[in-house]
Amino acid sequence: MVSRGGLATWIPVPASEDKPVSQALAAAAIVFPDGLVGLPKLVRHRISAVPDTAFYEIVSEDDPKIGFIAVPADNVKPGTSDTLRDRGIVAEGEWVLAILAVHGEPPGITANLAGPLVIDMDKATARQLVLEDAEFPLQVSVREEA
Repeated sequence: MVSRGGLATWIPVPASEDKPVSQALAAAAIVFPDGLVGLPKLVRHRISAVPDTAFYEIVSEDDPKIGFIAVPADNVKPGTSDTLRDRGIVAEGEWVLAILAVHGEPPGITANLAGPLVIDMDKATARQLVLEDAEFPLQVSVREEA
């Protein structure tokens, strides 16, 4: 079991021939023009890399009490970005992140592949997809690598 304090140490940074999600990102403003699912008024956010991890913290500038942690979707399910590019849903150079959540007792971490975030850092814009496809589940268990 991974403790909260150790959470940021065990999801590997993706090795990809494609442009990887940058770990050099200190903090950047991004806009979700349509907001997030269930939060349409929250359009302005800041994204920052959590140092020495594959995690990203995304915090609303419209309501700083709302934020979440995300990881590259390919860390959760390798090939996710390529599949979405092949389907014409994601453009070359866009990042695909999965939002993480903690559920249950004892707590377990899941990633949302049904509602990934797609971020275009060149344009500082983002959107949340809604994928109704069994290949992209709402809750994918995230486990520590052996």
